[in-house]
Amino acid sequence: MASLALCALLLLSACGGNETDRQNAINPSGSSPIRAGYSDIFGGKEKFAAVSADEGQAAEVGRSILQGGGNATDAAVAMFFAMAVTLPSAAGLGASGACIVHDAKSRAAETFVFGPVAAPGPIKGVAFTVPTAVRAIALMQIRHGQARWEFDVAPSEKLASLGMPVSRSLARDLAAGGGALSDEARRAFTRNGAMLAQGANLVQSDLAVTLAAVRRGSGVDFFQGNFARRLSDQVAQLGGSLPVETLRNAVPQSGPPASDSDGGFRVYVAPPPMGGATALAGWNGQSAPSAAVPTDSGGISGLAAIDDKGNAAACSLSMGQLFGTRLMVPGTGMLLGAPTPDSTAVSPVVIGNPNNGEVRFAGAGGGSPAASYVTGMVARATVDEKLPVRAVLARNAGHGGYVNAIACPYGIRSGGATCQAGTDPAGVGLALLATER
Repeated sequence: MASLALCALLLLSACGGNETDRQNAINPSGSSPIRAGYSDIFGGKEKFAAVSADEGQAAEVGRSILQGGGNATDAAVAMFFAMAVTLPSAAGLGASGACIVHDAKSRAAETFVFGPVAAPGPIKGVAFTVPTAVRAIALMQIRHGQARWEFDVAPSEKLASLGMPVSRSLARDLAAGGGALSDEARRAFTRNGAMLAQGANLVQSDLAVTLAAVRRGSGVDFFQGNFARRLSDQVAQLGGSLPVETLRNAVPQSGPPASDSDGGFRVYVAPPPMGGATALAGWNGQSAPSAAVPTDSGGISGLAAIDDKGNAAACSLSMGQLFGTRLMVPGTGMLLGAPTPDSTAVSPVVIGNPNNGEVRFAGAGGGSPAASYVTGMVARATVDEKLPVRAVLARNAGHGGYVNAIACPYGIRSGGATCQAGTDPAGVGLALLATER
């Protein structure tokens, strides 16, 4: 109970606005500009910890977790669940994706892959993926988090139950793809027959109940408990098939990431079937894919965190397409993911040293299946070429996707003096410093 009370207090102090408010973007905490987080770049001589995500309110939740004693993994877990509320079009509980954790103490990196697995029976001819993200995120938190599970999940439940302002990120996606939503989903995102606009208050009571079940059951209830049975029954009523046995047997992959050498460091990316090879192509400067600037999330998003101990975590998420299948399971508030090629196109990038536990980069992109390539390219420019994060992101200007990047080219153990964090200025994400300067 104490953890929940503390979490509620932190959430109230950190989530007073979103990235669409200029004051919040420049100085989200409302403190002196000298000490405040800045959404484009941070630097200084003191300890460094930061988060960066494709949706601003989720980034604020991640920062609160770090400030409340959680580590980078806890922040990533909390941001994942927060984005399931604030940006379900690209990061819902039904998403596929991959996360990479660099553990400063063990000096090792581990990847958690929840790739698309098609459910046994489509819903009215629409194929959907078995939701395995919650199980993967729970495993990641057990192995690498240091806060209580409830502490990491409670902020998202609060956002869903009490409501939150529709951010520019979500408003943009609703304008682009809201018309294709199923009746159940459309009711969740409309008022008086009109799609919710930026700044409108969005309450998601059914999703809050789902997140409460996740919070209470450490995620287990999601794939083999009462919630799993209810989810299976609701899908069956829609005409699809998602047996509890399928939920229980759909196990996410965990293990060593794919990687490339960078001196004594390793460039960690997601292994097959995810898009790690594309991220390494960007790192190595190989021929670039199509580099259009996205106009919405495209159903793809990313988040990253580094704490002041040198732990790092980054996740790339995909609904398969904007809003996934566009189908919402009644009574759950959850959109189902679509098994498309974009479901496996994603990969975060983390750069760590397995010899001494040092970390230099954590990043993930959204908006396009090419975002994994661009993330690798940004990692090379900020870490090896030692260019400022802000300059690299501005130069890219969203071509191929929006990148969330945290870079410490000389390593975070230098005291963070050269560490920076940022989001692509062409996108609508937010990067926040979690330590005072």
